[in-house]
Amino acid sequence: MPSSTSNSDGAYPAVKTSFFDPETVDRPVPVRPWRVILFASLAALIALTALWEVYWRGKGFVGNDFKNSSSLWTQERRKAVGDETVLLGSSRMYYDIDLDIWEELSGIRPLQLSLEGTSPRITLKELAEDDRFTGTVIIGVTKLVFFTQFGGVREDVLDYYTDETPSQRIGHRFSQLPEPFLAFLDEQTRPKRQLTIAKFPLRDGMKPRFDPRKLEVVTADRNAKVWTRIMDEEPYRKEAQDQWLLAFELFAPPPAADGGPPPPMPDAVIDGIISEVSANIEKIRARGGRVAFVQPPYTGPFIDVEDFGFPQERFWDRLLTGTNSVGVTFKDYPEMQGLYLPEWSHLGPQAARDFTRSLVPVLYAEMHARDNAIEAE
Repeated sequence: MPSSTSNSDGAYPAVKTSFFDPETVDRPVPVRPWRVILFASLAALIALTALWEVYWRGKGFVGNDFKNSSSLWTQERRKAVGDETVLLGSSRMYYDIDLDIWEELSGIRPLQLSLEGTSPRITLKELAEDDRFTGTVIIGVTKLVFFTQFGGVREDVLDYYTDETPSQRIGHRFSQLPEPFLAFLDEQTRPKRQLTIAKFPLRDGMKPRFDPRKLEVVTADRNAKVWTRIMDEEPYRKEAQDQWLLAFELFAPPPAADGGPPPPMPDAVIDGIISEVSANIEKIRARGGRVAFVQPPYTGPFIDVEDFGFPQERFWDRLLTGTNSVGVTFKDYPEMQGLYLPEWSHLGPQAARDFTRSLVPVLYAEMHARDNAIEAE
């Protein structure tokens, strides 16, 4: 054995390290009908994709239904500069306003920035701090969301809007290219999502999970409408209704110490919320902007939750007075009542069009009257 100090040249065979050395690699390409294989693979891919598309279309999924992602919201938020009209709110404002009808009646197509399960207070604050915005803000008020939380389930979109990278922005644009044509490009169709919503038996002591299934179809500018399955299929509609009943059970405030109903929200808390909202509204008005409120319809168990838990005079009326704002509530207009809400909280597509058609002229008349009154002072 050679020592560490001896000359070891030639003690070990040389090792060829090049993968391209013809003396070490001999991989002949087999003779195959490669062109036939290529076209057969493409045909199989197209056939399987077509079958997958047919399967999901059979379940009511459609093309031109865009994923309501943070990227889609950010895309619309970037347009909210100058004198644009912006809609803020939670899911009712998102589903119940038809942008086409609004544009038809007013000549203005508003930007839909409402977020499901999220108080508009957080987006109002963000918009108030943007000096580029000098337009009109229409705020939808779902009292049990508006007055009980500052943000909500979609509040992370604000961080996404601030931190969106160029690759995320480009990726979003590319992802939108096939969405007008392929129905199966839906979050609901993914295997992981299907497993999440599958009705597996619950273990002892395990509570059901609040996780509503697909409710809407959304265009590229977030003009949302309630999905046809909610309208046409009783089992699917009942499942959506059961989700709201579950939410009431899971998220209801705890009872009083004596076991009675939970105590009402203190006046100081309500006044604090209204003061916060008013301060943000004044920032927008100081730049020449306008702000108004809308209360969309609700029915069924939501009547008990909102009318008894959040009385109109303590919350809605107080909000308008405290912010010196006009507002339109469906409760004051017969033409905005009796509209079909399949799962009690959101209007069906035709009802949303009817509600928007009734709302827009009344809302603009109220805002113009306020503007004239201010000018006359």
